[in-house]
Amino acid sequence: MKKIYIIDDDRDIVESIKIVLESEEYEVAAQYDEVNSIENISNFGPDLIILDVMFPENESAGFDIARDIKSCDAIKDIPIIMLSAINEKGIYAGTFSNQDKDDSFLPVSEFVEKLLQRPECLAHPILLVVGPK
Repeated sequence: MKKIYIIDDDRDIVESIKIVLESEEYEVAAQYDEVNSIENISNFGPDLIILDVMFPENESAGFDIARDIKSCDAIKDIPIIMLSAINEKGIYAGTFSNQDKDDSFLPVSEFVEKLLQRPECLAHPILLVVGPK
């Protein structure tokens, strides 16, 4: 069974994604803040990480976590989906998209806007990265 780790402060989003993924037989774990994220990821050993950008205490915590993941040898090869509503909220100048992916600035496999619908979530190309359930 493939494992997916979610880091997002929005419990409704986490539970929605978790329900969809578990219905497809993925093992899913989550946390709702950025505390000890590297240790938690290492302990769970996921095949994929779904990561939010903004957290209440730090609007760019997701960027920091992504960079920390990529600098940790034990977990640096785990693909990351950065899931966020920052384009919708207009927090940063301009918008973010997959064209902004960069090994140092935005070291993620995919940048996706929040509020995916169930078929879109399950058919998302990044799930192909982790392979069959």
